[in-house]
Amino acid sequence: MTNIAMTVDAPADIHEATSAPAPGRDVAIPLNALFLSPANVRKQRSDQGIPELAALIKSQGLLQRLSVTDAGEDRFAVEAGGRRLAACQWLVVDGFFAEDQPIDCRLYGSARAVAISMAENSGRLNMHPADEFEAFARLIAEGRTEQQVAGQFGVSVLTVQRRMKLANLAPRFIQLFRDGKADMDQLKVLCLVDDHAQQIAAWDSLHEYNRSAYMLRQALVNDDEVQGDSALAKFVGIAAYEAAGGIVRRDLFSVSTDECWLQDGALVHKLAMDRLEGAAEVERAAGWSWVEAHLRVDYATMNSFDRGRPKARKMTDEQAQGMEVWKALAEEARAAIAALNFEWDAVEDDSEEGEALAARIEQAEADAEQIRESISLLHASLAEWSAKQLASCGVIVTMSHDGRIEVTRGLMRAQDKKAVVAELKKAGKPVPAHLQGHTPAKGERAEFSERLVHDLTAHRTAALQAALTENAHVALALVVHKLAGPIFANGYFHSSSPLKVSAQLTSNTHLSTRATEYGESQAASVIDQAQSRWGDRLPGGDGAASTLGWFIKQDDATLLELLAFCSASALDAMHGRERSGYDDSDALAEALGIDMADWWAPTPAKYLESVSKAQLIEAVTEACGADVAKPVAGMKKGEAVTYCAAKLEGTRWLPTPLRAKPAQAAQ
Repeated sequence: MTNIAMTVDAPADIHEATSAPAPGRDVAIPLNALFLSPANVRKQRSDQGIPELAALIKSQGLLQRLSVTDAGEDRFAVEAGGRRLAACQWLVVDGFFAEDQPIDCRLYGSARAVAISMAENSGRLNMHPADEFEAFARLIAEGRTEQQVAGQFGVSVLTVQRRMKLANLAPRFIQLFRDGKADMDQLKVLCLVDDHAQQIAAWDSLHEYNRSAYMLRQALVNDDEVQGDSALAKFVGIAAYEAAGGIVRRDLFSVSTDECWLQDGALVHKLAMDRLEGAAEVERAAGWSWVEAHLRVDYATMNSFDRGRPKARKMTDEQAQGMEVWKALAEEARAAIAALNFEWDAVEDDSEEGEALAARIEQAEADAEQIRESISLLHASLAEWSAKQLASCGVIVTMSHDGRIEVTRGLMRAQDKKAVVAELKKAGKPVPAHLQGHTPAKGERAEFSERLVHDLTAHRTAALQAALTENAHVALALVVHKLAGPIFANGYFHSSSPLKVSAQLTSNTHLSTRATEYGESQAASVIDQAQSRWGDRLPGGDGAASTLGWFIKQDDATLLELLAFCSASALDAMHGRERSGYDDSDALAEALGIDMADWWAPTPAKYLESVSKAQLIEAVTEACGADVAKPVAGMKKGEAVTYCAAKLEGTRWLPTPLRAKPAQAAQ
């Protein structure tokens, strides 16, 4: 028989206890004799918070008894207190409790099981969050450390720090929170600054309807501050910025370490230029005619240069083995990041597990970036520039869109090109095709007539076509080579393919001029990274023959992979009027599983500033409801745009040109 201790006199036979009076009896029952009653009215259960509750019981003891009924055979059903039971069982696994640990309970008659469970679960009122973080503050004020409080309540030290941050807000906001006139997201943003006067000034500077977390953040952060997850901040490095005396404003409530602001923008830019100049000095030492360092260089400027092409030195056996190792590491890193992102979908962002996982993802991405850098450096080490190229060409060192040093070598200015061509002609040497104009020099006579050349080359074309129809692999290589030409010609190889198939690089022409903020978009980042990867793999050389030979040697899988990228770079689904029905671009989007809400958001620059107030009201109504959109009618356009941007943030709302159109049955 289970040994049960009662605090009042009781019959020896425990079954007589079921006829105990209405108030019940206080008893101590072994933990392994307790089980969750099927009559317990709380059916939906979760393990969330059980470790924290176990820590509380471990530090404070079981402050509230379990309500139980006698189930016979020395077993007792827990009618109320299922989470406390689970926490006690957790402490058994933890080694703190024995399996037969006596647990304080109150024993009731079995006829009252449902009533007891209902009374305890429906009669409770959760502590207000403000009471919780003010209680944490009192514990710290009494002399406990953050680590002690965290251990006592089974939470992370970061959770304690966050509660303390909230408790230290201006008292006005604590009261507004209690009164339901401020929400937790607003309070978290106000915690970006410790000064109560700044908090109050930011709050009072905004209209009541315009005090979203987004707008409060904009009011608190200065224009010259640099966001921690920006390319510029990553390029400089937060640690290097702090070492130089820079001050960082951190968001304690973010799971990302990059969610912060570097307050000294001038210092950030100075450190960035110092790093670029350091890389530029290396290039100057290599003997280039000129070297310039710029934080950013626009596409039009880079496209104005002619490009010299280095000879590609063959890898040594040791380098080839090293490259295979790096490639294997890159694939492992890619798989590891994919697995971590899959885990991320199943955890709470602000949980301790989520914070740890976010740190692992950031580290994995940093490791992958280092691997990519090593591969790029190995490829760059194989390029051999001649003394004449060094004397006539230059280098631009800049920061890439994703915060890396980007070195573009072999740039030839117009005056440099003119001087090289003049020198070659003076020496009676042939001028390479990429330095020649498209028309013969004035007064120069061709060896054969235009009619004859057309005749001869037509025969040659026919022969090539006939042979090509019987060699699918070479045909595939030829198509991919031709498509790659306009995409990589400025930096990697020169193509004079006879195949009359063309591809226009949409991303660097129409998209960059038509799509607002294209350079900062996720799509641009994906395309640029893919182009960089392929650019590292493609061969150098002085003519189409050497590069075509490389393409022919590749297997079909490689060519098809490159074909996919080249085709994507030439894709153009832009049009001036909204499409009326389901077209090929919709079919393509459907096949690719494209949801534009993953790639685009209605920011002021991208959409809101370009539409009427009526369209703003329509957007907010669709996304948030008519009541939320109602204040827009009385606002000026600028104020309305700001208000709508805050309301639409995170709603995944899309205008009709970006929405998926259903395929018609006939199609």
